[in-house]
Order: sequence, then structure tokens, then C-alpha cells
Amino acid sequence: MLVAQSGYPDTTYTIQKGDNPTTIAKKFHVKTKDIISINNLDPRRLVPGKEIIIPSNKGDLLCTDTLTQEEAMPDNTITHRVRKGDTLSHLSREFSIPIHELQEINNLKSTKIRAGQVLVVQQREQRTYSVKKGDSLWRIARRFHCDLDELVAINDLDTRVLQPGQVILLSHQGETDDAPLRASFPSQKDIEDDFDKASESEVTSLSEKIILIAKKFLDIPYRFGGVSSIGIDCSAFVQKVYGFVGIELPRSAREQFSHGDSIEKDRLSIGDLVFFRTYASFPSHVGIYLGNNEFIHASSKVKKVTIDSLEAPYYMKRYIGAKRLIKDTGEEKDEHEYES
Repeated sequence: MLVAQSGYPDTTYTIQKGDNPTTIAKKFHVKTKDIISINNLDPRRLVPGKEIIIPSNKGDLLCTDTLTQEEAMPDNTITHRVRKGDTLSHLSREFSIPIHELQEINNLKSTKIRAGQVLVVQQREQRTYSVKKGDSLWRIARRFHCDLDELVAINDLDTRVLQPGQVILLSHQGETDDAPLRASFPSQKDIEDDFDKASESEVTSLSEKIILIAKKFLDIPYRFGGVSSIGIDCSAFVQKVYGFVGIELPRSAREQFSHGDSIEKDRLSIGDLVFFRTYASFPSHVGIYLGNNEFIHASSKVKKVTIDSLEAPYYMKRYIGAKRLIKDTGEEKDEHEYES
């Protein structure tokens, strides 16, 4: 088993004439996307003479031969050592977590488990982190799946230079440990029941159905790269909501931005997708428009699916556009009608 090690410092490099992120990445044997992300670069506009950070790729993986499985697990997880006779079905009931989520968070290819195996059965959100020698803000953001800009804002940092022992907030202080560890995804039956009730109250347009579905996800925890009720990210949330009405979308916000018709901000309608640039130069965050300048999204800032205003300074500054995937404007239409 491998775990991340962060005891190696990042280095700096002065951009030379003719450089681009790819050539720099090859020179230092690192990933191009990491150089772009850590420095918030526009790849088309590199300024000769400007210093950038080169993330260290040394020691990123450490063999845990000398560690027990429990010691190798992150501090914010709750684990269970499999006993003789245990099954995933049994553990699912004991820890109130669906079998498919147990498989996902433990990277299990099947439902077979063996005695002595250590499984993650619950994940708690870590609130703070104490900086260690060699840490960088970018490395911390990557490790805890946080937005780099949001880490800066949460900690009111004037500089990205960190000192060993410095305590970094990973989420807003207003979030308490008393909050539920996780909510549950709506089932197909939940959605169908809601549609039946909606029909009785004349809420029948496809866009209104999408909003009904989206709100069933409220308070599901945020997790970068997550696709389950243990944690979900922005594009997976949008993908799942639209999937309930038979509209298939790609996995990432960047890919989703290539679908549908572009819509001006003053022409937004409920159900439209709204996009933002956060940690990258390309579309990296997405939500679903609710009307009245509000949108619902899986937020890395408050660590859950929530509702925010497009007029909030953070989102106004980063808003880059909207896409319409459905054409109904209050009249019921074919639920599979959308543009791609």
C-alpha cells in the first residue's frame, strides 16, 4: 500500500523566453497540470523573468511495509478490521453505508473480503492541518482536496509562504463537528414519488423536475473527485441530477462546458448550468441555476451540496458562462431533448 509523503520542498524556476508549461514540466519531470494549477497560469501567457513554483515529485509515494494498515489510513477515517464470517452485506447494515459505497471508498472490485483486511467504513472531515517542513499551500490543497484560492481566503493569507507549525484551516470555522457525517442519495423511487406529487401541483416541466431532484442532494458532503454520498464533487453532482431524467453528461466541469447552448447571464432559466473558473484557467466548477440569481452546487467552500447566490463576490469574480441543456420553458417536453 502507498501513502503520500510531503517532506520534500518545492523549488522555484524563472521562466525563459520560449518556455511553455509542457517544456518546463519535462525539464523537472513533473506533471504539466500541476505546474499550471500551483501557479494559476494561463498557458498562453507566460512572462519571461517571472518566477514560478515547481512542485516536488520526490518521495510522493512511500512504501508502508513498516506500517500497519490502520496506521497507513488517513487520520480522518474510521476503519474496521474484517473478522471471520464478516461480509460486505453485514458491514453495510452495521455501519449504515450502502454496499456500493463500501466498494468505492475501498477500491474493491468485487464483494469478496477476507479476514484481517482493514476497510474504511466512515470518513470524518478534517478541519485543520499543522504545517510540516517542506509543505506548500498547493501541496496541502491537493492532499485534502481543497480549492487553492479558497484556502487562501479561509485563512486570510497575504502570502503563500508557510511556516512549520502554522495551523491551516481546511474549512470555514462556522462548520461544526455536530453536523451529520453524511446524508443519503435519493433513490429512483424517491424521485418518482416526488414527480407524482409534483404532477398533482402542476410542477411538470423538465427544468422544474431537475430542480426537485437537485434539492434532494442538499447536505451531501463535498469531496473532490467523489461520486457517492460519502462525498461528491460539483460535476458528479450535476451529472447525477441530469442522469435521473435520462440526460447523460460527461464527468468533468470542463467537459460539461462543451455541451448545450451558451446563454447570457441575463437570460438564465431554472435548470441551466452555470460555470466558474476556480483553481484552473479552464471551467473547473459547475452548478445548476435555481432562479432569482441562486444556484445549487457541491461546494468545496462549505463542504456540502448547498445553495449560493451568483451575486456573492467570490462567484461573481469567477463566473464564466452558462449552458442550456433543455428547451422547455414551462411546458412538458421530451425528457431526453437536449443539446450536445
